[in-house]
Amino acid sequence: MCATDDPRPMKISKTVLGIQPSTHRKVIAIAERKKREGKSVYNFSQGQPGLPPDAEAVSGLIERLSRQPFECSRYVETKGMGELRQAISMDLKNYGGIDVPHDQIMVTDGAVEGLNLALATLTEPNDKVALLDPCYSVYWDLLAFHDLKTTAIPQDISLGFQPSIEGIKETMASGISAMIVCSPDNPTSRILSEEAARTIVDEAVDRQITILYDEAYKHMTYEGKHLWIQNFGNAMDHVISLNSFSKDLALPGFRLGYVYGPNEVIEQMAKVKAFTSICSPTPSQYLALEYYRRGLKERYLSSALPVYRKRRDALYEAIIEHLPRAEVFKPVAGMYLFPDISPYLRDLSMNDVEFCIRMAEEAEVITVPGSASGPAGSGHLRLCFVVETEDKLKAGIERMASFIESF
Repeated sequence: MCATDDPRPMKISKTVLGIQPSTHRKVIAIAERKKREGKSVYNFSQGQPGLPPDAEAVSGLIERLSRQPFECSRYVETKGMGELRQAISMDLKNYGGIDVPHDQIMVTDGAVEGLNLALATLTEPNDKVALLDPCYSVYWDLLAFHDLKTTAIPQDISLGFQPSIEGIKETMASGISAMIVCSPDNPTSRILSEEAARTIVDEAVDRQITILYDEAYKHMTYEGKHLWIQNFGNAMDHVISLNSFSKDLALPGFRLGYVYGPNEVIEQMAKVKAFTSICSPTPSQYLALEYYRRGLKERYLSSALPVYRKRRDALYEAIIEHLPRAEVFKPVAGMYLFPDISPYLRDLSMNDVEFCIRMAEEAEVITVPGSASGPAGSGHLRLCFVVETEDKLKAGIERMASFIESF
């Protein structure tokens, strides 16, 4: 019998088989299919900025690619181009007032790779890691992939999605080795309160717990401002900061971010990166460098943020008008609203996943079920407000309301 006649399937890892397919990816697939069918889609599921990268930065990269194709195509140092890491160091000093030497910074393939490398470096199988629930859906899958135990601190909409101080202290006293914190948050967009942040840092220092601080949305602020927990006491010795160029520089497809933290940890993370991805894409690093060299980051943010603020307001007002029984928190940062639509779901006898799938298929309104972000997100929807125009955001909520009324 030839090898192609062997009916036995390849063995698949039990760990991978145990990870459930992403409902987020499922609704995105429906959205893409609907577009191919020529349907008018109202897409709230996207997790990227709605405006293109800065044109001058893109032109600068194109010119460099034409002039220095080999230089832009070669491997670079695993930790990233030195000039880019120097620029990031200066940027952190400018915005956060923190001194991070360039050798304590590593460029990554987005913030997700940074988190993956941090977990691989700082945890052992069966270690316990704390999350704030709801949280970015990828966190749950990465913890499962690394065979880590998960404990969660609920964040409720009635409290502006702030974790309770008692919950933080109790969880951090339960034997966790690390805690993942995102601020501004995905999916809730809340900025962590200073009281909660200081409590987390104090407990981490006292109990030798690592804080994995996801700062991907740090510049996506409207009325609020980013919380630089690295400035609290001895926090720098206990924090690995995870960053992305996907949001502030609008480069999600270029897959670029960076991490910074204690030198000995960054060196070990670089060792893992060297045999998993070698280095982050060289053209992407040059594009990020164009923003820094030309002073384009500030200009881009000053033009993009007012647009996103108006879109946030338009979506919030549309929910208040057309879904009056929903409870919705208006954030001062981020890219999402995370309304609780439980009263409507109870009337329809649906959970949030069933609702999102049916609404995508029947009404071409694409949303992410809140339960994808954890148990505390059940009954909510994650609605991105930065991609669609104000008129289309309003029209999408009107269509959602009509879909609900059709039952």
